[in-house]
Amino acid sequence: MRAYKSGIRGKGIMPLSPPAIVERTPTDVTGLDELIEGGIPKGNLVVLTGDPGSGKTIFCLQYLYQGAIQHNETGVFISLEEKPEELMETAAIFGWDLEGLVKKGKIIIQTVELYDFDKLRDSIEDLVTKHKAARLVIDPGVIFHLYFERELDARKRILSLGKMLKKLDVTTVITNESSTGQHEGLYGLEEYVADGVILLYHTRVENRFVRSLGILKMRDTKISDKLRPVRITPQGVEVLPKEELFSEG
Repeated sequence: MRAYKSGIRGKGIMPLSPPAIVERTPTDVTGLDELIEGGIPKGNLVVLTGDPGSGKTIFCLQYLYQGAIQHNETGVFISLEEKPEELMETAAIFGWDLEGLVKKGKIIIQTVELYDFDKLRDSIEDLVTKHKAARLVIDPGVIFHLYFERELDARKRILSLGKMLKKLDVTTVITNESSTGQHEGLYGLEEYVADGVILLYHTRVENRFVRSLGILKMRDTKISDKLRPVRITPQGVEVLPKEELFSEG
């Protein structure tokens, strides 16, 4: 059935404009895309927050690896902590030939050790532009706190980073650290710059750990407010989109 609204030109009614089609970048994290209408809106920036061991780096590697394999999209991994060899070893655990894709130029891993945020931003822009990357990971974003002494400077530069990534039209995941359900914000990145926020929980319930995922926000996307179970399998991170999380009493 066609939808109509009252017209302001002449008599009668005019058909409503059809809803805009949102182009999406699949995360290729099993089960997650089902929860976000097929993927992250193309060109958006998402903050992935979780505590140590929650699967953030595995998530990011999966996002880039499957993007290259399934969609022939080039990805850039900006590592602020781990060396390329360490990331390749982690990927190999899940059967992902990250080294092969690096050699082919489909995934670029850049370890950045200079604590100059402007140089970091310029380096990201150069890499994404040079390789025409569609996907970008910055891990771990919590290192941003080492770049600044004044919060005002931090907020200005974080905002400039977000604007630059928008201009590049690259779909970006930046990780952030949390502990015991609390996390230190990245100078307003989550609130004012990020288009989406995904939370990974790794909580202890009696004598075991329970993993779960929640979507705090995702621009132009209908999301659920329920936590969904997560497990780490030999194939990577898997979200169970049809199951609800129940804690043991």
